[in-house]
Amino acid sequence: MPDTLLPLHRDLLDPQVAALGELAARAGLVPADPLRLPLAEVRDAAERYHLFLNGPALPADVREVEAAGPAGPLRLRLIRPPADDDHTGGHPLPVLIYFHGGGFVLNSVDTHDRLLRLLARHSGAAVCAVAYSLAPERRFPHQRDEALAALRWVVRHGAGHGLDPERIAVGGDSAGANLALGLALDARNEPGPPLSFGMLLYGMFAHDFDTESHRLFGGGRYGLTTERMRWYWRQYLGQGGITRDPAAAPLLADLQGLPPLHVAAAGLDCLRDDSLRLAQRLETARIPHRLVLHDTLPHSFASMTRHVRTAEAAVVLAAGEVRRHLLR
Repeated sequence: MPDTLLPLHRDLLDPQVAALGELAARAGLVPADPLRLPLAEVRDAAERYHLFLNGPALPADVREVEAAGPAGPLRLRLIRPPADDDHTGGHPLPVLIYFHGGGFVLNSVDTHDRLLRLLARHSGAAVCAVAYSLAPERRFPHQRDEALAALRWVVRHGAGHGLDPERIAVGGDSAGANLALGLALDARNEPGPPLSFGMLLYGMFAHDFDTESHRLFGGGRYGLTTERMRWYWRQYLGQGGITRDPAAAPLLADLQGLPPLHVAAAGLDCLRDDSLRLAQRLETARIPHRLVLHDTLPHSFASMTRHVRTAEAAVVLAAGEVRRHLLR
């Protein structure tokens, strides 16, 4: 896959994404800027904006459980496919452990409700969504430790909740994809069966802004900006906000021993090259993977599925890859 896009044209953005932006603006629900407003206000705006994106809840069996986290209870939300889509005959379901995006600072399992239900429906797996701690109240490596705690809960206690600890995938979007890839790396050293698969959507994999995608899209024409990405990294890592630690920037890690991966990049995203560079490193390491470049979509497209057909198709494609690797 080439590491470039054609020259920018006005019509490159999916028109349904543009229409969604106009609809949200008319409703007064444009996401707040964390660089210019108090964090509590920005978080509240993010919850309201995603409530608008999600719309009515899709059918699913949803329950809350708690795992032992590194500093107290860690909340997990289990989302099972609706009964009509569950063809397991009562057998344990495979599991997709999922981490939401938001720069480690924003969003929640609630903001990603529609996405989580879609993934359960189209993957045939139970989705275990992790309500990990947000920065800057908690910083790296706390979130990475919580990710590992979630995996250990599924392995040790999942069977009691109808889950199959022999068939586990990890997934996430943006910062959540960072945690999912980090968990896949940590899982190599865990006892028990290896992970079966990983699904990574427009991941935030390295603290590197000297890329073509940052030069093309970092000004904010399609939403996410380079300036905001620098700010997210500072909240996650502390005042310096710079790291070459592969535990925080998994693009730099030794990738040997990873499970097969689905790597989805948004074409109109300053983080596009994080995914393209990861795919190049996976190729070198001979890790089975599929790279898909959704060239008319911006960052966070997985939250737009109710309004944007190409975004829904991208999520269904990723969920289908989860199904293919878990429901053998």
